[in-house]
Amino acid sequence: MSQHISHDSTMAYTQTQLNALETAIAQGALSVQFGERRITYHSLAEMERLRNTMRSELGVATPATARARIINIPTGKGL
Repeated sequence: MSQHISHDSTMAYTQTQLNALETAIAQGALSVQFGERRITYHSLAEMERLRNTMRSELGVATPATARARIINIPTGKGL
């Protein structure tokens, strides 16, 4: 059964839901299966907005805000 769900801003998201949504976006699908529920979205833009909301609520860095880490390890002969 496919349905469109309006997401409530008070809904608590899980990492599993975020992973499923990101997989669907990567595959170009407008439907996402969460357990026995299938949710169909109107557009990719709607899915991307929800993904950004989920990332924000879960504290997951987005690619634009993810920071590369450079670690300098001093090396020498130990003398």
